[in-house]
Amino acid sequence: MENFLEKQQAFFFNFLTDSIDNFLLDHSDETYYAFALVCNIHEEGEINVYLNTVELWQDTTDYYATKGYTDQQLQEMKYNAKDWDEDQQFASLHLFDDWVEDPQAIEMVLEWISQQLILLVDSDTFERIPKAADFKVLVCDHDEEAADSQERFEKLTTSDYFQLN
Repeated sequence: MENFLEKQQAFFFNFLTDSIDNFLLDHSDETYYAFALVCNIHEEGEINVYLNTVELWQDTTDYYATKGYTDQQLQEMKYNAKDWDEDQQFASLHLFDDWVEDPQAIEMVLEWISQQLILLVDSDTFERIPKAADFKVLVCDHDEEAADSQERFEKLTTSDYFQLN
């Protein structure tokens, strides 16, 4: 698995930068507060790419506040891409041709993806994203919370982009 991922590094990095660059062609006038990769690693290494805007988050906050959601509940939703508008997903990729059943292999892939995002932060493409002051970057498997992403990144970097608090 590790050898396979090493061979995929350039392909995956190019997928991310090309997807972001193409998305920004039509959306560069918006300001984003979060970039997320929401994964279903066990399902052929599925990776879904999201950017969420400050404006859409404000709309979401306004809507759920009228429904009685607390500030704490809203904060939990803020970085949970599964709660974002599905239009915020702009790209998807399957890394593998088969399902991944081994939990250790799934975690290895998530850590590898996290390492790729650390590299992405240093790219010209990342620099071009119109970012809010508190912009965050996340990697979550389908059944994880945003805190799991932060925990994973804490092992790799101290960059504020990956810290939710």
